[in-house]
Amino acid sequence: MKVTNNSTALQGVRSKGRAVYIHRGQTRDIDLGGVELEKAKRLSFLQIEGASKANQDGDPKTALEVLEMAKDPNVQFMSFKSAAAKLLGEKTPAKKDEIIAALEELATQP
Repeated sequence: MKVTNNSTALQGVRSKGRAVYIHRGQTRDIDLGGVELEKAKRLSFLQIEGASKANQDGDPKTALEVLEMAKDPNVQFMSFKSAAAKLLGEKTPAKKDEIIAALEELATQP
């Protein structure tokens, strides 16, 4: 994806577990996906081209994407639970480990 830094300072994003820095006004090709993409999209000064329109508009994520959120220590439980509820509906369990089990089941269904 092409990521442009529109801020007045050097900015960094995570890609494949490492920091990638973008100078002010610079555009770089960066491999973003899953939680790393979600974090980058929260930064209003970054322009991201090539991200799926569905995820940019806040449409439900896939079960695998929500499971990745569960692994990320920077994602709050309620954000994870909200994303899971979009997939699981009224059957969303209350506890994190039960939600993970339900998402894993959903992800393995054809």
